[in-house]
Amino acid sequence: MSIANRIPRAAHAAAPLLLAGLGACAMNPATGGRMFSLYSEDQEIEMGQQAASEVNAAMGLYDDADLQAYVDSIGQVMAAITERPELPWSFRIVDDPVINAFALPGGPVYLARGIMAHFNTEAEMASVLGHEIGHITARHSVEQISRAQLAQIGLGATQLLVPELRPFGDALGGGLMLMFLSFGRDDESQSDELGFRYMTRLGYDPQGAVDMFRILERQRDAGSGGAVPEWQSTHPDPGNRVIAAEQRLATSQIEGGISRREEYLRRIDGMMFGLDPAQGFFIENRFIQPEMRVQFEFPEGWASQNAPTQVLAQSPGRDAVMQVTLAEGDTPEEAAAGFFDQQGIRRTGARSRTVNGLPAVQGTFRIATDDGDLAGQVMFVRHRDLTFRFMGYTPSSRMGTYAVTFERALESFAPMNEERWINLQPRRIDIVRAENEMTVERFFQRYPSTVSLQTVRLINGMSEGHVIPSGTLVKRVTGEGVPGDE
Repeated sequence: MSIANRIPRAAHAAAPLLLAGLGACAMNPATGGRMFSLYSEDQEIEMGQQAASEVNAAMGLYDDADLQAYVDSIGQVMAAITERPELPWSFRIVDDPVINAFALPGGPVYLARGIMAHFNTEAEMASVLGHEIGHITARHSVEQISRAQLAQIGLGATQLLVPELRPFGDALGGGLMLMFLSFGRDDESQSDELGFRYMTRLGYDPQGAVDMFRILERQRDAGSGGAVPEWQSTHPDPGNRVIAAEQRLATSQIEGGISRREEYLRRIDGMMFGLDPAQGFFIENRFIQPEMRVQFEFPEGWASQNAPTQVLAQSPGRDAVMQVTLAEGDTPEEAAAGFFDQQGIRRTGARSRTVNGLPAVQGTFRIATDDGDLAGQVMFVRHRDLTFRFMGYTPSSRMGTYAVTFERALESFAPMNEERWINLQPRRIDIVRAENEMTVERFFQRYPSTVSLQTVRLINGMSEGHVIPSGTLVKRVTGEGVPGDE
Protein backbone atom coordinates (compact mmCIF):
# COMPACT_ATOMS: atom_id res chain seq x y z
CA MET A 1 0.00 0.00 0.00
CA SER A 2 2.09 2.81 -1.33
CA ILE A 3 0.02 5.98 -1.27
CA ALA A 4 -2.48 7.68 0.98
CA ASN A 5 -5.07 8.74 -1.59
CA ARG A 6 -7.36 6.30 -3.30
CA ILE A 7 -7.72 6.55 -7.04
CA PRO A 8 -11.06 7.41 -8.65
CA ARG A 9 -12.95 4.36 -9.89
CA ALA A 10 -14.76 3.88 -13.17
CA ALA A 11 -18.35 2.92 -12.44
CA HIS A 12 -18.42 0.21 -15.06
CA ALA A 13 -15.46 0.01 -17.41
CA ALA A 14 -12.51 2.11 -18.46
CA ALA A 15 -14.63 4.49 -20.53
CA PRO A 16 -18.30 4.87 -21.51
CA LEU A 17 -19.72 2.64 -24.21
CA LEU A 18 -20.10 4.85 -27.28
CA LEU A 19 -22.07 3.15 -30.02
CA ALA A 20 -24.31 5.85 -31.45
CA GLY A 21 -22.93 7.48 -34.57
CA LEU A 22 -19.72 5.43 -34.66
CA GLY A 23 -18.82 2.88 -37.27
CA ALA A 24 -17.20 -0.36 -36.16
CA CYS A 25 -14.55 -0.24 -38.86
CA ALA A 26 -11.74 2.29 -39.02
CA MET A 27 -8.34 2.64 -40.66
CA ASN A 28 -5.22 1.59 -38.78
CA PRO A 29 -3.04 4.75 -38.87
CA ALA A 30 0.24 2.81 -38.75
CA THR A 31 -0.51 0.14 -41.35
CA GLY A 32 -3.30 1.54 -43.51
CA GLY A 33 -5.33 -1.61 -42.91
CA ARG A 34 -8.83 -1.93 -41.48
CA MET A 35 -9.47 -2.30 -37.75
CA PHE A 36 -12.42 -2.56 -35.36
CA SER A 37 -13.03 0.57 -33.26
CA LEU A 38 -15.92 2.25 -31.48
CA TYR A 39 -13.90 5.37 -30.62
CA SER A 40 -12.85 8.50 -32.45
CA GLU A 41 -9.34 9.88 -32.02
CA ASP A 42 -10.61 12.62 -29.69
CA GLN A 43 -12.30 10.00 -27.52
CA GLU A 44 -9.14 7.88 -27.60
CA ILE A 45 -7.08 10.84 -26.35
CA GLU A 46 -9.61 11.70 -23.64
CA MET A 47 -9.68 8.08 -22.46
CA GLY A 48 -5.90 7.91 -22.30
CA GLN A 49 -5.52 11.20 -20.45
CA GLN A 50 -8.06 10.19 -17.81
CA ALA A 51 -6.41 6.81 -17.42
CA ALA A 52 -2.95 8.42 -17.17
CA SER A 53 -4.05 10.66 -14.30
CA GLU A 54 -5.26 7.59 -12.42
CA VAL A 55 -2.08 5.63 -13.12
CA ASN A 56 0.07 8.58 -12.00
CA ALA A 57 -1.86 8.89 -8.74
CA ALA A 58 -2.12 5.18 -8.02
CA MET A 59 1.30 3.89 -8.97
CA GLY A 60 3.34 7.03 -8.40
CA LEU A 61 6.06 8.41 -10.67
CA TYR A 62 9.68 7.68 -9.87
CA ASP A 63 11.19 10.60 -7.97
CA ASP A 64 14.07 11.62 -10.27
CA ALA A 65 13.33 14.68 -12.39
CA ASP A 66 16.50 14.33 -14.49
CA LEU A 67 15.83 10.70 -15.33
CA GLN A 68 12.18 11.46 -16.12
CA ALA A 69 13.24 14.28 -18.45
CA TYR A 70 15.77 12.02 -20.16
CA VAL A 71 13.20 9.29 -20.92
CA ASP A 72 10.63 11.84 -22.09
CA SER A 73 13.14 13.52 -24.40
CA ILE A 74 13.97 10.21 -26.13
CA GLY A 75 10.30 9.29 -26.41
CA GLN A 76 9.26 12.66 -27.82
CA VAL A 77 11.88 12.51 -30.57
CA MET A 78 10.75 9.01 -31.47
CA ALA A 79 7.03 9.91 -31.42
CA ALA A 80 7.68 12.85 -33.76
CA ILE A 81 8.72 10.52 -36.60
CA THR A 82 5.70 8.19 -36.32
CA GLU A 83 2.45 8.20 -38.27
CA ARG A 84 0.70 10.06 -35.40
CA PRO A 85 3.07 12.85 -34.31
CA GLU A 86 0.20 15.16 -33.35
CA LEU A 87 -0.92 13.07 -30.34
CA PRO A 88 -0.25 14.47 -26.85
CA TRP A 89 2.62 12.07 -26.19
CA SER A 90 4.13 11.62 -22.73
CA PHE A 91 6.82 9.25 -21.49
CA ARG A 92 7.17 8.58 -17.78
CA ILE A 93 8.81 6.19 -15.32
CA VAL A 94 6.50 4.65 -12.71
CA ASP A 95 7.88 3.71 -9.31
CA ASP A 96 7.40 -0.01 -9.83
CA PRO A 97 10.16 -2.65 -9.43
CA VAL A 98 8.73 -5.11 -11.97
CA ILE A 99 10.06 -5.65 -15.48
CA ASN A 100 7.29 -3.92 -17.38
CA ALA A 101 6.31 -1.21 -19.82
CA PHE A 102 2.85 -0.24 -21.04
CA ALA A 103 0.99 2.22 -23.23
CA LEU A 104 -2.38 3.91 -22.78
CA PRO A 105 -4.60 5.10 -25.61
CA GLY A 106 -3.77 8.37 -27.31
CA GLY A 107 -0.19 9.00 -26.19
CA PRO A 108 0.87 8.07 -22.61
CA VAL A 109 3.75 5.58 -22.41
CA TYR A 110 5.22 4.23 -19.17
CA LEU A 111 8.40 2.38 -18.26
CA ALA A 112 8.64 0.73 -14.84
CA ARG A 113 11.92 1.46 -13.07
CA GLY A 114 12.33 -2.32 -12.85
CA ILE A 115 12.76 -2.65 -16.61
CA MET A 116 15.13 0.31 -16.70
CA ALA A 117 17.45 -1.51 -14.30
CA HIS A 118 17.80 -4.23 -16.95
CA PHE A 119 18.57 -1.96 -19.92
CA ASN A 120 22.27 -1.57 -20.65
CA THR A 121 22.10 0.86 -23.57
CA GLU A 122 19.91 3.68 -24.76
CA ALA A 123 19.20 1.59 -27.86
CA GLU A 124 17.61 -1.12 -25.71
CA MET A 125 15.40 1.48 -24.04
CA ALA A 126 14.52 2.94 -27.44
CA SER A 127 13.43 -0.49 -28.66
CA VAL A 128 10.89 -0.79 -25.84
CA LEU A 129 9.70 2.81 -26.24
CA GLY A 130 9.25 2.10 -29.95
CA HIS A 131 7.28 -1.06 -29.22
CA GLU A 132 4.91 0.76 -26.86
CA ILE A 133 4.58 3.67 -29.29
CA GLY A 134 3.59 1.07 -31.89
CA HIS A 135 0.67 -0.08 -29.75
CA ILE A 136 -0.58 3.52 -29.76
CA THR A 137 0.04 4.37 -33.42
CA ALA A 138 -1.73 1.14 -34.44
CA ARG A 139 -4.55 1.85 -31.91
CA HIS A 140 -4.28 -1.62 -30.36
CA SER A 141 -5.67 -0.50 -26.99
CA VAL A 142 -8.66 1.14 -28.65
CA GLU A 143 -9.44 -2.04 -30.55
CA GLN A 144 -9.12 -4.17 -27.41
CA ILE A 145 -11.34 -1.82 -25.40
CA SER A 146 -13.93 -1.71 -28.17
CA ARG A 147 -14.21 -5.49 -28.17
CA ALA A 148 -14.27 -5.60 -24.36
CA GLN A 149 -17.09 -3.06 -24.26
CA LEU A 150 -19.27 -5.25 -26.42
CA ALA A 151 -18.49 -8.26 -24.24
CA GLN A 152 -19.51 -6.39 -21.08
CA ILE A 153 -23.06 -5.59 -22.19
CA GLY A 154 -25.41 -7.31 -19.74
CA LEU A 155 -22.94 -7.42 -16.84
CA GLY A 156 -24.71 -7.77 -13.49
CA ALA A 157 -25.17 -4.67 -11.35
CA THR A 158 -23.95 -5.88 -7.97
CA GLN A 159 -20.25 -5.15 -8.43
CA LEU A 160 -21.13 -1.73 -9.82
CA LEU A 161 -23.00 -0.82 -6.66
CA VAL A 162 -20.33 -2.16 -4.32
CA PRO A 163 -16.93 -1.81 -6.03
CA GLU A 164 -15.10 -2.86 -2.86
CA LEU A 165 -16.38 -6.41 -3.20
CA ARG A 166 -14.18 -7.56 -6.06
CA PRO A 167 -11.30 -10.04 -6.24
CA PHE A 168 -7.71 -9.08 -7.00
CA GLY A 169 -7.61 -7.76 -10.56
CA ASP A 170 -11.18 -6.48 -10.71
CA ALA A 171 -10.57 -4.13 -7.76
CA LEU A 172 -8.45 -1.85 -9.94
CA GLY A 173 -9.59 1.54 -11.14
CA GLY A 174 -10.15 2.42 -14.79
CA GLY A 175 -6.62 3.58 -15.52
CA LEU A 176 -5.01 0.46 -14.11
CA MET A 177 -7.51 -1.73 -15.95
CA LEU A 178 -6.32 -0.17 -19.20
CA MET A 179 -2.73 -0.75 -18.18
CA PHE A 180 -3.36 -4.49 -17.81
CA LEU A 181 -4.98 -5.00 -21.19
CA SER A 182 -3.52 -8.06 -22.84
CA PHE A 183 -2.67 -7.76 -26.51
CA GLY A 184 -2.93 -10.57 -29.02
CA ARG A 185 0.00 -12.21 -30.76
CA ASP A 186 -0.69 -10.37 -34.03
CA ASP A 187 -0.68 -7.03 -32.19
CA GLU A 188 2.61 -7.92 -30.53
CA SER A 189 4.26 -8.87 -33.81
CA GLN A 190 3.00 -5.66 -35.37
CA SER A 191 4.33 -3.55 -32.48
CA ASP A 192 7.69 -5.32 -32.68
CA GLU A 193 7.90 -4.36 -36.37
CA LEU A 194 6.77 -0.78 -35.71
CA GLY A 195 9.25 -0.41 -32.86
CA PHE A 196 12.03 -1.57 -35.19
CA ARG A 197 10.86 0.96 -37.79
CA TYR A 198 10.87 3.87 -35.36
CA MET A 199 14.21 3.14 -33.67
CA THR A 200 16.05 2.67 -36.97
CA ARG A 201 14.56 5.87 -38.40
CA LEU A 202 16.39 7.66 -35.59
CA GLY A 203 19.61 5.79 -36.25
CA TYR A 204 19.59 3.51 -33.19
CA ASP A 205 21.46 0.24 -33.44
CA PRO A 206 18.72 -2.35 -34.02
CA GLN A 207 20.85 -4.85 -32.12
CA GLY A 208 19.27 -3.16 -29.09
CA ALA A 209 15.95 -4.84 -29.93
CA VAL A 210 17.63 -8.25 -30.10
CA ASP A 211 19.38 -7.62 -26.79
CA MET A 212 16.15 -6.47 -25.15
CA PHE A 213 14.31 -9.66 -26.04
CA ARG A 214 17.28 -11.63 -24.75
CA ILE A 215 16.90 -9.79 -21.43
CA LEU A 216 13.28 -10.94 -21.21
CA GLU A 217 14.21 -14.50 -22.15
CA ARG A 218 16.95 -14.68 -19.53
CA GLN A 219 14.66 -13.32 -16.84
CA ARG A 220 11.94 -15.79 -17.77
CA ASP A 221 14.39 -18.70 -17.80
CA ALA A 222 15.72 -17.67 -14.36
CA GLY A 223 12.45 -18.95 -12.90
CA SER A 224 12.39 -18.63 -9.13
CA GLY A 225 15.72 -16.84 -9.27
CA GLY A 226 13.98 -13.69 -10.46
CA ALA A 227 10.51 -12.28 -10.96
CA VAL A 228 8.90 -13.32 -14.24
CA PRO A 229 8.61 -10.14 -16.31
CA GLU A 230 5.22 -8.46 -15.89
CA TRP A 231 5.65 -7.63 -19.59
CA GLN A 232 4.77 -11.25 -20.39
CA SER A 233 1.33 -11.04 -18.75
CA THR A 234 0.25 -8.15 -20.97
CA HIS A 235 2.56 -8.77 -23.96
CA PRO A 236 2.20 -12.46 -24.88
CA ASP A 237 5.17 -13.78 -26.85
CA PRO A 238 4.24 -14.12 -30.56
CA GLY A 239 7.03 -16.65 -31.03
CA ASN A 240 10.78 -16.58 -30.61
CA ARG A 241 11.30 -12.83 -30.52
CA VAL A 242 15.07 -13.06 -30.48
CA ILE A 243 15.09 -15.00 -33.76
CA ALA A 244 12.44 -12.70 -35.26
CA ALA A 245 14.46 -9.61 -34.27
CA GLU A 246 17.65 -11.12 -35.70
CA GLN A 247 15.87 -11.90 -38.97
CA ARG A 248 14.47 -8.38 -39.12
CA LEU A 249 17.97 -7.03 -38.56
CA ALA A 250 19.48 -9.27 -41.26
CA THR A 251 16.90 -8.38 -43.92
CA SER A 252 17.15 -4.65 -43.17
CA GLN A 253 20.87 -4.61 -44.04
CA ILE A 254 21.35 -2.00 -41.30
CA GLU A 255 24.77 -2.20 -39.69
CA GLY A 256 25.60 -0.46 -36.43
CA GLY A 257 24.03 2.72 -35.17
CA ILE A 258 23.54 4.63 -31.94
CA SER A 259 23.96 2.60 -28.76
CA ARG A 260 24.99 5.05 -26.00
CA ARG A 261 25.86 2.46 -23.38
CA GLU A 262 27.94 4.66 -21.10
CA GLU A 263 25.51 7.59 -21.23
CA TYR A 264 22.59 5.32 -20.33
CA LEU A 265 24.40 3.63 -17.45
CA ARG A 266 25.48 6.99 -16.01
CA ARG A 267 21.84 8.10 -16.15
CA ILE A 268 20.61 5.20 -13.99
CA ASP A 269 23.50 5.32 -11.50
CA GLY A 270 21.86 5.45 -8.05
CA MET A 271 18.40 4.36 -9.25
CA MET A 272 16.36 2.35 -6.75
CA PHE A 273 16.41 -1.40 -7.32
CA GLY A 274 13.75 -3.82 -6.11
CA LEU A 275 11.03 -3.08 -3.60
CA ASP A 276 10.78 0.34 -2.03
CA PRO A 277 10.49 -0.29 1.73
CA ALA A 278 8.48 2.92 2.12
CA GLN A 279 5.64 1.35 0.10
CA GLY A 280 5.26 -1.52 2.55
CA PHE A 281 6.40 -5.13 2.32
CA PHE A 282 5.76 -8.66 3.52
CA ILE A 283 7.95 -10.64 5.90
CA GLU A 284 6.37 -14.05 5.41
CA ASN A 285 2.66 -13.45 6.16
CA ARG A 286 3.26 -10.24 8.13
CA PHE A 287 2.77 -6.94 6.28
CA ILE A 288 4.74 -3.90 7.46
CA GLN A 289 4.09 -0.31 6.36
CA PRO A 290 6.95 1.75 7.84
CA GLU A 291 5.75 5.18 6.71
CA MET A 292 2.24 4.66 8.11
CA ARG A 293 3.69 2.80 11.13
CA VAL A 294 1.23 -0.10 10.94
CA GLN A 295 1.44 -3.86 10.64
CA PHE A 296 -0.96 -6.79 10.32
CA GLU A 297 -0.94 -10.46 9.39
CA PHE A 298 -2.77 -12.56 6.85
CA PRO A 299 -3.30 -16.29 7.41
CA GLU A 300 -0.45 -18.61 6.53
CA GLY A 301 -0.84 -20.06 3.05
CA TRP A 302 -2.99 -17.24 1.68
CA ALA A 303 -1.82 -15.61 -1.56
CA SER A 304 -1.03 -11.96 -0.84
CA GLN A 305 -0.48 -8.87 -2.98
CA ASN A 306 0.68 -5.36 -2.13
CA ALA A 307 -1.28 -3.42 -4.76
CA PRO A 308 -0.92 0.33 -5.34
CA THR A 309 -3.83 1.36 -3.12
CA GLN A 310 -4.58 -1.74 -1.09
CA VAL A 311 -3.15 -4.92 0.36
CA LEU A 312 -4.99 -8.10 -0.58
CA ALA A 313 -5.01 -11.76 0.37
CA GLN A 314 -6.89 -14.68 -1.12
CA SER A 315 -7.57 -18.03 0.51
CA PRO A 316 -5.94 -21.19 -0.91
CA GLY A 317 -9.38 -22.32 -2.06
CA ARG A 318 -10.00 -18.95 -3.74
CA ASP A 319 -13.29 -18.65 -1.88
CA ALA A 320 -12.41 -15.83 0.53
CA VAL A 321 -10.65 -12.47 0.23
CA MET A 322 -9.21 -10.00 2.73
CA GLN A 323 -8.42 -6.41 1.90
CA VAL A 324 -6.76 -3.52 3.74
CA THR A 325 -7.00 -0.01 2.36
CA LEU A 326 -7.53 3.57 3.46
CA ALA A 327 -11.09 4.64 4.19
CA GLU A 328 -12.85 7.95 3.81
CA GLY A 329 -13.69 9.56 7.12
CA ASP A 330 -11.93 11.33 9.97
CA THR A 331 -13.10 8.79 12.55
CA PRO A 332 -13.86 5.07 12.49
CA GLU A 333 -17.52 5.90 13.13
CA GLU A 334 -17.68 8.22 10.12
CA ALA A 335 -15.94 5.70 7.86
CA ALA A 336 -18.22 2.89 9.04
CA ALA A 337 -21.33 4.97 8.40
CA GLY A 338 -20.20 5.72 4.85
CA PHE A 339 -19.53 2.05 4.17
CA PHE A 340 -22.80 0.70 5.56
CA ASP A 341 -24.85 3.41 3.85
CA GLN A 342 -23.86 2.10 0.42
CA GLN A 343 -26.64 0.66 -1.66
CA GLY A 344 -26.51 -3.12 -1.65
CA ILE A 345 -24.79 -3.56 1.73
CA ARG A 346 -26.86 -4.79 4.67
CA ARG A 347 -25.31 -4.27 8.10
CA THR A 348 -25.82 -7.24 10.40
CA GLY A 349 -23.88 -5.90 13.37
CA ALA A 350 -21.49 -3.13 14.44
CA ARG A 351 -19.74 -2.03 17.64
CA SER A 352 -17.09 0.44 18.79
CA ARG A 353 -13.96 -1.09 20.27
CA THR A 354 -10.19 -0.78 20.52
CA VAL A 355 -7.70 -3.01 18.76
CA ASN A 356 -4.14 -3.01 20.11
CA GLY A 357 -4.80 0.39 21.66
CA LEU A 358 -6.31 1.97 18.54
CA PRO A 359 -9.93 3.23 18.30
CA ALA A 360 -12.01 1.13 15.94
CA VAL A 361 -15.48 0.18 14.74
CA GLN A 362 -16.03 -3.45 13.80
CA GLY A 363 -19.07 -4.85 12.03
CA THR A 364 -20.52 -7.61 9.90
CA PHE A 365 -22.42 -7.33 6.63
CA ARG A 366 -24.20 -9.22 3.89
CA ILE A 367 -24.75 -8.44 0.25
CA ALA A 368 -27.00 -10.17 -2.27
CA THR A 369 -25.44 -10.90 -5.66
CA ASP A 370 -26.66 -12.68 -8.78
CA ASP A 371 -24.49 -15.64 -7.76
CA GLY A 372 -25.64 -15.81 -4.13
CA ASP A 373 -25.11 -13.93 -0.89
CA LEU A 374 -21.73 -12.72 0.35
CA ALA A 375 -20.98 -12.29 4.04
CA GLY A 376 -18.11 -10.46 5.65
CA GLN A 377 -16.45 -8.75 8.57
CA VAL A 378 -15.10 -5.21 8.39
CA MET A 379 -13.15 -3.03 10.79
CA PHE A 380 -12.38 0.68 10.60
CA VAL A 381 -9.43 1.76 12.71
CA ARG A 382 -7.74 5.14 13.28
CA HIS A 383 -3.97 5.55 13.51
CA ARG A 384 -1.69 8.58 12.94
CA ASP A 385 -4.42 10.71 11.32
CA LEU A 386 -5.40 7.95 8.90
CA THR A 387 -8.46 5.70 8.91
CA PHE A 388 -7.93 2.16 7.65
CA ARG A 389 -10.51 -0.36 6.48
CA PHE A 390 -9.73 -4.05 7.06
CA MET A 391 -12.31 -6.33 5.46
CA GLY A 392 -12.78 -10.04 4.83
CA TYR A 393 -15.60 -11.59 2.82
CA THR A 394 -16.72 -14.94 1.44
CA PRO A 395 -19.93 -16.58 0.17
CA SER A 396 -22.36 -16.65 3.10
CA SER A 397 -22.39 -20.45 3.01
CA ARG A 398 -18.65 -20.37 3.83
CA MET A 399 -18.78 -17.73 6.57
CA GLY A 400 -18.79 -20.36 9.30
CA THR A 401 -15.47 -21.64 7.93
CA TYR A 402 -13.79 -18.23 7.77
CA ALA A 403 -15.33 -16.22 10.62
CA VAL A 404 -12.55 -17.05 13.12
CA THR A 405 -9.88 -16.55 10.43
CA PHE A 406 -11.22 -13.09 9.65
CA GLU A 407 -11.43 -12.22 13.34
CA ARG A 408 -7.82 -13.22 14.01
CA ALA A 409 -6.56 -11.21 11.05
CA LEU A 410 -8.45 -8.11 12.16
CA GLU A 411 -7.03 -8.52 15.66
CA SER A 412 -3.48 -8.43 14.23
CA PHE A 413 -3.78 -4.80 13.07
CA ALA A 414 -1.40 -2.84 15.29
CA PRO A 415 1.05 0.07 15.47
CA MET A 416 4.57 -0.68 14.21
CA ASN A 417 7.48 1.07 15.94
CA GLU A 418 10.47 -1.16 15.15
CA GLU A 419 13.42 1.06 14.19
CA ARG A 420 14.88 -1.66 11.96
CA TRP A 421 11.93 -1.42 9.59
CA ILE A 422 11.34 2.32 9.96
CA ASN A 423 14.94 3.06 8.91
CA LEU A 424 15.25 0.34 6.27
CA GLN A 425 16.95 1.73 3.15
CA PRO A 426 16.24 0.51 -0.39
CA ARG A 427 18.73 -1.15 -2.68
CA ARG A 428 20.21 0.96 -5.47
CA ILE A 429 22.07 0.50 -8.74
CA ASP A 430 25.75 1.43 -8.44
CA ILE A 431 27.75 1.84 -11.66
CA VAL A 432 31.43 1.00 -11.35
CA ARG A 433 34.23 0.75 -13.91
CA ALA A 434 36.05 -2.57 -13.98
CA GLU A 435 39.70 -1.78 -13.30
CA ASN A 436 41.00 -4.87 -15.10
CA GLU A 437 39.74 -7.54 -17.45
CA MET A 438 37.81 -10.04 -15.34
CA THR A 439 34.97 -12.54 -15.43
CA VAL A 440 31.58 -11.51 -14.10
CA GLU A 441 32.18 -13.92 -11.20
CA ARG A 442 35.41 -12.14 -10.33
CA PHE A 443 33.63 -8.79 -10.64
CA PHE A 444 31.06 -10.02 -8.10
CA GLN A 445 33.89 -10.86 -5.68
CA ARG A 446 35.78 -7.63 -6.31
CA TYR A 447 32.68 -5.38 -6.17
CA PRO A 448 30.20 -7.10 -3.83
CA SER A 449 26.45 -6.68 -4.23
CA THR A 450 23.57 -7.17 -1.83
CA VAL A 451 21.84 -9.37 -4.41
CA SER A 452 22.89 -12.74 -5.82
CA LEU A 453 25.47 -13.35 -8.52
CA GLN A 454 22.64 -14.54 -10.76
CA THR A 455 20.86 -11.20 -10.39
CA VAL A 456 24.05 -9.29 -11.16
CA ARG A 457 24.46 -11.34 -14.33
CA LEU A 458 20.84 -10.71 -15.32
CA ILE A 459 20.89 -6.93 -14.92
CA ASN A 460 24.17 -6.71 -16.85
CA GLY A 461 23.02 -9.02 -19.63
CA MET A 462 25.87 -11.43 -18.96
CA SER A 463 26.00 -15.21 -18.95
CA GLU A 464 28.11 -17.46 -16.76
CA GLY A 465 31.84 -16.92 -17.34
CA HIS A 466 31.34 -13.69 -19.29
CA VAL A 467 34.62 -11.77 -19.59
CA ILE A 468 34.36 -8.05 -18.85
CA PRO A 469 36.94 -5.95 -20.72
CA SER A 470 39.09 -3.56 -18.68
CA GLY A 471 37.47 -0.15 -18.26
CA THR A 472 33.90 -1.36 -18.86
CA LEU A 473 31.05 0.17 -16.84
CA VAL A 474 29.16 -2.55 -14.94
CA LYS A 475 26.17 -2.55 -12.58
CA ARG A 476 26.21 -3.78 -9.05
CA VAL A 477 23.56 -3.40 -6.32
CA THR A 478 24.13 -1.85 -2.91
CA GLY A 479 21.94 -1.20 0.14
CA GLU A 480 20.15 -3.53 2.55
CA GLY A 481 16.71 -3.56 0.92
CA VAL A 482 13.71 -5.67 1.87
CA PRO A 483 14.74 -9.13 3.12
CA GLY A 484 14.21 -11.82 0.51
CA ASP A 485 13.58 -9.37 -2.34
CA GLU A 486 15.54 -9.68 -5.59
